[in-house]
Amino acid sequence: MVTGMDSGLCRQAPRAGGRQRVHKHTCLHMPVHHLALRSSHPFHLAAFYARALDLPELRRQEDADGPYSVWLDLGGAVLMVERGESRATDAGWDGLFLAAEPGTGEVWAQRWSALGIALDGRTGSTLYARDPEGNRFGVSSYPIALF
Repeated sequence: MVTGMDSGLCRQAPRAGGRQRVHKHTCLHMPVHHLALRSSHPFHLAAFYARALDLPELRRQEDADGPYSVWLDLGGAVLMVERGESRATDAGWDGLFLAAEPGTGEVWAQRWSALGIALDGRTGSTLYARDPEGNRFGVSSYPIALF
């Protein structure tokens, strides 16, 4: 089995003065590139996320069968809402949760209420809701209080 340290994906951590440590390794930081969400109505679902989370649209695609995908800017990553049947099950991903400024929980709750989005739960640092297709999403400021 290839592990991170022998796969070429990790490198030696530099020491002070730029010298390499002989025995310490660190894995390269790998940011999220994109998240893909399947929907039978990608334009409608993307419009929901754009309004609910204030996400700018980057790209919209259609083919001979109609709307195909909409890409929304996640600030360094992309949410790709694409045509297709959901393959989601109860196991695995719990939802899409974006970082929010601490103390903004009531602002988000009021925004979603004004858009007709019902809350699906809350903790001291996370606010939960569901999109029109039942996927869970929210905002979080963990470990700092959102409310």
